[in-house]
Amino acid sequence: MSTDVHGGSGRPAAGRPDPAGDRPAAPHPRDPQGPPDHGGERAFDLTEAWHRARRTLRHLGYRPRLTDLGGAWRCRLLHADQTPVPAGLGAGKGDPAAARVGAVFEALEHASTHAGVLRPDHVVLRPVRALTAGAWGTDPAVLALDPGARAPLACRTHTALDGRSPDVDVPVFLSCPSYLGADAAPLRAALGDTHDYAPAARYSTNSGTAIGSTRTEALVHALAEVVERDAYSLLLAAVFLGPGGRAARLVRPESLPDDLARWHDLARRRVHGPVHLLDMTTDLGVPAFSAHARCGGGAPVQGQGASLSARLAVRRALTELVQCAAMADHDGADAVTPDLRALRPYPALLAAGRADLGPHLAAARPVDFHDTAAPATPGGHLRGLVAAVAARGHTPYAADVRTTATGVCTVSVVVPGLERFFAVTGGAPVVPGPRARAHLSGPVVP
Repeated sequence: MSTDVHGGSGRPAAGRPDPAGDRPAAPHPRDPQGPPDHGGERAFDLTEAWHRARRTLRHLGYRPRLTDLGGAWRCRLLHADQTPVPAGLGAGKGDPAAARVGAVFEALEHASTHAGVLRPDHVVLRPVRALTAGAWGTDPAVLALDPGARAPLACRTHTALDGRSPDVDVPVFLSCPSYLGADAAPLRAALGDTHDYAPAARYSTNSGTAIGSTRTEALVHALAEVVERDAYSLLLAAVFLGPGGRAARLVRPESLPDDLARWHDLARRRVHGPVHLLDMTTDLGVPAFSAHARCGGGAPVQGQGASLSARLAVRRALTELVQCAAMADHDGADAVTPDLRALRPYPALLAAGRADLGPHLAAARPVDFHDTAAPATPGGHLRGLVAAVAARGHTPYAADVRTTATGVCTVSVVVPGLERFFAVTGGAPVVPGPRARAHLSGPVVP
C-alpha cells in the first residue's frame, strides 16, 4: 500500500489515517502499545517531528510517497513533476507512527547527503600526505590511497565536538559513496578533484551521517551510529577472524524487561523463528546490541543499536531486524541480500560478509540484560557520548551537511580510530583497522 503525503495515489489501510492528515499513523493492535519512548534522544514528540518533516518537505519542494511494508514503512521522495529525488529513499522502523515519521526523515537524510547537493564552499583540497600525517595516519581507507599521488582530494572540514581539539579535514568520499559515481564526475572536475579513488573506494559508506529535528539531535544519532558500527565491526572481527563465538555475549531473553520482551516476541513472530540478542558493548561503555535471526528459516537478518540508554539500544536493534525482515518479505530476499562476489577470493572476509552468527552462538557466553540511566535531553546524550568516546582517547568531529529553514539538520560525524570493518557486510573487501586487530588478541569490553 502506497500513499502520497500531499494527496495522490492509494487508499490508506483500515486503521491507518491518510498521511495528509495532521498525525502520523495509529499503532497496529499487534504492535507494542504505549507512547514511543525516545530515551531522551529526541528534541520533540512524534507529532511535532511529523509537522517539522512536512514543513521541510514543502520548503524543499518534495512529495513523499509512503509504502507500508507490514512491519516497517518506506518513503520515496519525488519532485513536483513526479521524478525521483536523487537518493531520496528511506525506511522507518518501530511502531507504525514512529516508522512512518522515521521513513520520511531518513529519505530526507539520504537526499541531503547525495553528492549532488554538495556545496563547493564546504570543500577544501588536500594531498594524501597531509591526511596520513594527521588523524588519518592509521586508517585503512586513507592508507589505501596512493601516498605519492600529486592530485589532491576533496575534503570537508570537521570541527571537534570536545570544543578543544583542532579541526580535521575528512575526505568526502569516506561518507559520501555517490561522490565516486560516474554522474558525479563533473562535480569532481569542477572542484579540481582529479584524484584516483579506485584503491580506496571500497571503504566509502554513509556511516556517521544522520538527520534530526535539531542539530543536537542529529549529532546524537550520528555519533551513536558511529559507536554502533564500531561495536558491530569488532563483533564481526572477533567471530569470523578471531576466537569465534566464544567472544560473543548472548543476552538471556528472560532477563529483558516487559516492554523489550514484547518487542522481542514481535520480532520472533515476524521472522517465524528464534531471535538472538547479542550484547556487543565495547570499552567505550556505550550500550550496543545486535539482533540476529533467520528470515523464514532462510538468509540471516540483522539489526543493531547503540545508545546511552540500554533499553533504547535493544529496541533499536530489534526493530531494525523487523524492518529488514519486512523489506525481505515485501521486496524478496534478494533485495536485502548484498552482492558478496568481491569477497569470494577471501574466505574469512566472505564469512564475515555473510554475518551468519547462528552457527557460532552455541559458544557464546550467556549474560543478563542490565538497564542504564540515560540523560533526559539530546544535549545530555551528546555530552555523554562525547565524554565516553574521549575517555578512551578518541575525538569525535562533526560537519553540518545541510540545515533547512525549518531547523531540520543533517550532519556528518567521524571518529578517527573507531572501526568501519562492518562495510564487509555490504560486500566490500575491507580490512580491519588497528583497533579491530588489537581486539583479535583480547576482546575490547567494558
